[in-house]
Amino acid sequence: MCCLLHAPLQAQTNVLDSDPLRARKLIVYDEIGAYIGPTFNGQGGTIVTDCNCEFTGGASTGFAGGFMFERLTRSRMVWGIMLGYEDKSVEGRFTEIEGVVQRAPSSGAEYTVPITFKNSATASIGYITLMPYLKYNFFDLLFVRGGAALSYIVTSNMTHVKTLASDSVNFPNGETASVSVPNSENGSVVLQDGPIDGLNPFQAGISLASGLDIQVNKWLFLSPVAQYVIPLTKVSSSGDGFSVRSFQIFLEGRLIF
Repeated sequence: MCCLLHAPLQAQTNVLDSDPLRARKLIVYDEIGAYIGPTFNGQGGTIVTDCNCEFTGGASTGFAGGFMFERLTRSRMVWGIMLGYEDKSVEGRFTEIEGVVQRAPSSGAEYTVPITFKNSATASIGYITLMPYLKYNFFDLLFVRGGAALSYIVTSNMTHVKTLASDSVNFPNGETASVSVPNSENGSVVLQDGPIDGLNPFQAGISLASGLDIQVNKWLFLSPVAQYVIPLTKVSSSGDGFSVRSFQIFLEGRLIF
């Protein structure tokens, strides 16, 4: 009597049948690109001008743009660097009432009358900024990143303008007269226009961002990004802790090479 021996069946996996896309994160490649977008700047601390006027709570809109480089690692972590220009200007304002001696037009009597002035101080500041960062991808679409913002101020200017808030004044005797600023057609006078005093050209901060990686084709990624830069240094030794924080919205384009 013959006996037939049957070997147990074993499943085999053909590596050629595996999904090659699963391993794409193990491929290390580089990306180069550019970014551009608006910046929404906010003033920290106090600006003090030459006339010892103090400005707080300033804000302004600027822009930023530059170039970037990214390198993938054998994980979801990416390291990169950005180099570009940032306009981080801010403008502060306040209104003051001054007692000014004026002569009544009919009676000729002199009175100290209250006159309202508007003051504005604009700190125009241009940065060249280097931002090394680490980036982490979620689900191949959403990412977060954080790093340092190392800057050098290449342009700076402080302008202080004082403007009449009204072109007329009322006297205690009931008379009314027009008022103006000598040698000015618009009622304004420039009290300061020059470089920022006590400028600290080297600036440091922390950058935090999140965005989306949208693959347009095999070689191109577009990324809308929201970034917040927190300053760690003062812009100037003049004033009290004058610094500029910035919320930035970028559109990034990167090519694989």
